[in-house]
Amino acid sequence: MNISTKTEDEYLNPDKPETSYEWWYFDALSADKEWSMVIIFYQGNPFSGNYIEGSYSKDPEQYPAISISVYKQGKAEYYSFLEFPASKFLWDEEEDIHCSIGGCAFRRTVLADTVEYELNLNQTLDSGHSISGKLKFIGNRTKSSLIQSESPTDKHAWNLLLPRSKVVGSVKIAGKTDTYHIGFHGNGYHDHNIGFEPMSKSFKDWYWGRVHFKDYTLIYYIMNGHKDKQHQAWLISNDNQEIAGHLDVIELSKLKKNWLGLESYRDIKLSGVLGTVQIRQNSIIDNGPFYQRFLAEAEFNDVNGKEIKTGISEYIHPKRIEDKSYWWMVRMRLRYLREPAHWVQKRKMFYEWTW
Repeated sequence: MNISTKTEDEYLNPDKPETSYEWWYFDALSADKEWSMVIIFYQGNPFSGNYIEGSYSKDPEQYPAISISVYKQGKAEYYSFLEFPASKFLWDEEEDIHCSIGGCAFRRTVLADTVEYELNLNQTLDSGHSISGKLKFIGNRTKSSLIQSESPTDKHAWNLLLPRSKVVGSVKIAGKTDTYHIGFHGNGYHDHNIGFEPMSKSFKDWYWGRVHFKDYTLIYYIMNGHKDKQHQAWLISNDNQEIAGHLDVIELSKLKKNWLGLESYRDIKLSGVLGTVQIRQNSIIDNGPFYQRFLAEAEFNDVNGKEIKTGISEYIHPKRIEDKSYWWMVRMRLRYLREPAHWVQKRKMFYEWTW
């Protein structure tokens, strides 16, 4: 994996080859632990059966998408995954970065020492669920030399832009259990990824996550390739400027299988000079045939004692994305806006069962 922390590497890559993908990822956890959110903007939706088959073309520009997940106390309260025609993806670099997909957008503003991302969310689903509002991610500009790793043979690039940021805003959702007006205050994370080939060719599976501790943010990725592996974990200072320590010893345990046959390790132990972090992925908030998302409990032990925080962690097995035996489930969740809505997506109760 190629790694960069440079803001200039976030710009849209217009020369991506066929079957490639690019995404801009944001997540946030509220200070009161009530709410968590994950919002991802895509060009070249890697989870799309239409894209995998080349229904319209193999050009990633033809498959823009956005996914939004909102969780209340670890339970899905709002979920959407919408794939649009190419005309609904707009990218502007005149002032800085402005990206719009359908009715949702993000705008980046880079200042001398800080960077801000303003997210505008506005969508109504066939099921009647809806979301509207604005979130702002504000953080110290990450040092451009914080983490740099480059190999001409790697086909996946990870651009770590905001390990830690303040997140504020107001969001209204017509959700699963009620209508909520959320005044959001908490911490967040943002990165940007590009793959120049399908994920299944780049790696077998991938664990990654982040946890905001009092003095550090933990960032880790555990990528198992077809011929080698890349296991990395860092404790990054709260100002996003320094790596306080590497966690060089990474151990996986407690292998479990979900009802769809997806196997993943639920406990991750990270150890280094600064201490040890034990991650327990016990709370599953998204659980599918090839992907899982967790609200993970992370226990950090160092010379000062013990600290326990909640973070977001994820797991993906990309080869299973291409297994057509699961596509009927994907089509119930992923709304292809160039086609009529799946009947499940039109019915509030049935659509919520797919979350």
